[in-house]
Amino acid sequence: MGWRKIITWVTLILLGIATSIGIAVFKAQYQDKITIAIAVPLTNTGEATQVAGKSMLQGVELYIKKVNQAGGIQGKRLNLQVYDDQAKPEVAEKIAGEVVRSKAVALIGHYSSSTSQAAGKIYQTAGIPAISSSATADAVTAGNDWYFRTIFTDSFQGKFIAYYLKQVLGYSRIFLIHGYDAYGLGLGQTIAAEFQQLGGDILAKWQLEPNQTKATDEIILKDLQRLKDIGQPTKAEDLQKLQDLSQPPEAVVFAANRDQVTNLMVEMKRRNLDFPLFGGDDLGDVAIGKSFAKLPEEQESRGFFSNGLYATVPLIYDAADDQTQKFRATFEQTYGTPPGWSAAGYYDAIGAIVEAINRTLLTKKDLPKTAFTGKDLKTDRYLVKEGLAGINSPETAIQTGTRTFYFNQDRNAVVPIAVGLFDKGSLVSAFTQLQTIPNIKIVPNLAEQIKAGNILPFDNRYLQKTDVVYTGIDINRISYLDEKTSSYLVDCYLWFRYKTNAEVDNIEFLNYGISRLDSGEKLELPEPIKEGEEAGIKNKVYRIKADFHEEFDFHEYPFDTQLLSVRFRHANLTRDKLIYAIDFVGMRNQSSTTKELPKEWKEEVFKEISAWNPDQVFFYQDTLVNKSTLGDRRVIDTNSELKYSQFNTTIHIKRDLLGFSIKSLLPLWFFVVVAYLLLYLPFKDLSAEVLSGLLLAIVFYHLSLLDALPDGVGYVVALDYGFYLIYFLLGIEFVIVIMGQQEFFQKDNIKLSQLIMFGRVSFPAIIVIFFAVFSWVYL
Repeated sequence: MGWRKIITWVTLILLGIATSIGIAVFKAQYQDKITIAIAVPLTNTGEATQVAGKSMLQGVELYIKKVNQAGGIQGKRLNLQVYDDQAKPEVAEKIAGEVVRSKAVALIGHYSSSTSQAAGKIYQTAGIPAISSSATADAVTAGNDWYFRTIFTDSFQGKFIAYYLKQVLGYSRIFLIHGYDAYGLGLGQTIAAEFQQLGGDILAKWQLEPNQTKATDEIILKDLQRLKDIGQPTKAEDLQKLQDLSQPPEAVVFAANRDQVTNLMVEMKRRNLDFPLFGGDDLGDVAIGKSFAKLPEEQESRGFFSNGLYATVPLIYDAADDQTQKFRATFEQTYGTPPGWSAAGYYDAIGAIVEAINRTLLTKKDLPKTAFTGKDLKTDRYLVKEGLAGINSPETAIQTGTRTFYFNQDRNAVVPIAVGLFDKGSLVSAFTQLQTIPNIKIVPNLAEQIKAGNILPFDNRYLQKTDVVYTGIDINRISYLDEKTSSYLVDCYLWFRYKTNAEVDNIEFLNYGISRLDSGEKLELPEPIKEGEEAGIKNKVYRIKADFHEEFDFHEYPFDTQLLSVRFRHANLTRDKLIYAIDFVGMRNQSSTTKELPKEWKEEVFKEISAWNPDQVFFYQDTLVNKSTLGDRRVIDTNSELKYSQFNTTIHIKRDLLGFSIKSLLPLWFFVVVAYLLLYLPFKDLSAEVLSGLLLAIVFYHLSLLDALPDGVGYVVALDYGFYLIYFLLGIEFVIVIMGQQEFFQKDNIKLSQLIMFGRVSFPAIIVIFFAVFSWVYL
C-alpha cells in the first residue's frame, strides 16, 4: 500500500510538471504577437549595400530575440516580417503597399533616402509609422509626421563636413563628387554651399550618372589624373582656380553612397591618385571595407583601399561605453562578424518602437483589451506613432543599449556626430572630434577660446575641439588574486597614440590597490620604455606592475563570475577636451571582445591562478561624472557636471567549478552519502548522537569554506543553500529517529519500516528537486 501511494504521488507530480510545460509552450506559441515589418536591401543591388542591408536586419533580429527571451512587451511577443526592397524606389513602393495590408504596426527602414521617400508617401497616407536609421535626406521626415529617424540629417551632416574640412583639417581647396539620388544631391549641395561660405574653393565638381558604369567612372578618373599630373581643368570656369599648380586640391569629397564610389576608390588607389578622401555616413561603415576584401591588394595589405578615408558617422565603437561594447560583443558572437554603425542604428530603431509600445501599455490604463492584439490595426499604428512622438525631450529620452536619444519636432533623433578614419580596414575615431557644448554660459574665457580655435561657432551652437588618444593595454600576467581583499596584481603594457600637445599620460588610476586607496597614495607611471613620433603621431609605451582592486560579488559563490579591471582617467582634462579611445587595431587578439580567448594567452596570463578561468576581455571608454562644482560659482545654479573620459580594461573570470568541486565540494558529497547510508543501518544503531556528530562536522566544514570569503560578506551565497539542504535532510533524519522511538512505531514493525522507507525515498527526491531548481537559478 505504501508503494502504491508513492507511485501515485510521483505520477501526479510528473503530470503537473508536464501540464505546466504544456501551458508554457501553448502560451509561447499562441499568445498575442505584435508584428513589426522591416524593409532592407538584400538582393539585386551592390555588394556593399547588400552587406549593409544584412547588417541592418541582424541588428533588429538581435534586439527582438532579447525582448522575446525576456517575455516580450508586457507578455506580447514580437514577430518580424522581412521585406527586400533591393534599394530601388519602385520596389520600395510595392513593398509599402504590402506592409500596409499586413498586420505590422510599424515599419523599420528603408535603407536609402530615395527608397524611404518613395515608400514614405504610402505610409503617410495609410497611417503606419516608419523609422529609419540610415536615410539622411531631410525630405524623408519633412512634412511626413509618420516617419521618424535615429540618425542626423543631410543638412546638418553636410554643414558639419564642410566645417570639419575647413576648420579642423584646414583644407581650402577640394574636389567634390556627388551622387544623382536624393542622398547625393542633397548632401553635395549642402557641402558645396557651406564650404564656399567658409571661404573654401570647390576646384572641380562631378555628378555621377544615373546609369553609372565603369565607363562613366573612367571619365572622372581621367579628369582627376589630368588635374593631378597636368593641372588642366575639365571646365573653362575652373581654369582660374588652377592657375597655381603648386597649390593642388587637398582632398576629394564623396557625397554619394558606397556602391557608387567603390569602383572609383579602387581605381584611384591603383592609379596612385592618392588624394585624401572624405565621405558622408554611407562610407563610414564596415560594409565598404568588406566590399574590397576579395581584391588581391586588400588581401596582401588589409585596408589598402580604405586607409585614410574620413567619414562622418553616428557611432564609433572605440569611443563607446560598456553597453555599446556588449552589443558589439553579442553581435559578433551571434553572427561571426563585427557590426558597423548601421547594425547599432537599427538596433536603436527597433528599441525605440518597443519602448513606444511599452510606455503606451504602461501609461494608458484605459486602453481596450484589443490593443496590440492585431484586431484594430489602425488604432495600434496610431498608438505607436504617438508613442514615438512622445520621446521628444531629454527627460523622455530612451536608452536602447548603444545610445541615449530623443526626437526633435521634425522627428529626427538628437544625436551627436562623430568623424571616423579608416585604419587597416577598421573605422576608428579621428584624432580631433567636435562636440556640442551644452551650456556655453559656463565656459571660461569664451572669446579667447574662440579666437584660439578651441571653440568653434557652428549652426547656432558652439563646438568644442576634443582630442582623441588611442589607448591600449596588453596584459602580461595576473597574479596574487586575493578573494579576501578582492585585490590582484597586474603586469601589463600601457600605451598612448595621439596628436595633441596635452600631457595624455597625466592619469589617475581609479582602482589602484585598496590599501593605497585608503591611504591616498596614487600610482605614478614610471618612465616610458618607448616613445617617439612618426608622421605627426606621437606614442608612449609604459610597463606597469601594480595591485588593483575591484569589489567582488559572491552571491553566486562558487558559481560566480568576477571582474578584474584596470580603470583610469585624466587627472585634469575633462571629456570635452580629451577622450581615451580603444586602440582596437593595435591590441591584436586581445581587442576582440567576442572570440574565444587564445589558449596560449590564458595559460600565460593566468599561469599563477589555477582556480579561475578567464572568459572574456572587454575594453571600453565611458564617462565618469563628478558632481562637485569645485568652487566654480558659474555652475552652482546649473545642471552642469564635470565629466571625464574613463578608460576601462575588464577581464571576466569564472571560477574553475570542476577544480573547486574536487577540492572543496567532494567532502560535502561525502557527508550527503553518509547521511543517506545512515538510513540503512539497523534502527537501533541510528541515534541522535550519531546525527549530532555528523551535523557538527558539517557545520565546521561549512564555516571553513565561508572563511575564504571577505569578512564583510553578510549575505547568503549559493554554497550556503547546498549546506541548508544537508541541514534540512539531517532534520528529516532527526524527526525519523525521534518518531521511531515513540511507542506507536516501536510496537508495529511495519509502520516503523514505512517510516524508514519514507526517509529513504524522500531523501533522494528532495535532492533531485533541489538540484533542478538550483541548476535553473545558477547554471
